[in-house]
Amino acid sequence: MRVKVDERGRLYLPREFREKIGREVYLVDVKDGVLIIPKPTDPVKELEEIGSLIPERSIKELKKDILKMAEEEIE
Repeated sequence: MRVKVDERGRLYLPREFREKIGREVYLVDVKDGVLIIPKPTDPVKELEEIGSLIPERSIKELKKDILKMAEEEIE
């Protein structure tokens, strides 16, 4: 969807998007632009849910995987 940015840097989000994202968001600078992520209403619960998706591996194994992914992303 294409939206306009005014002279003060504000962008207009259609109602359907405003209702989905709520009043606070995180802006993340990514390679191809900016990602808008809604701030969770309960961040602790959100982290617990994300944590439950992590496979049972040691911290050492997880760090190794993260480094490998970062190296692949750099290339």
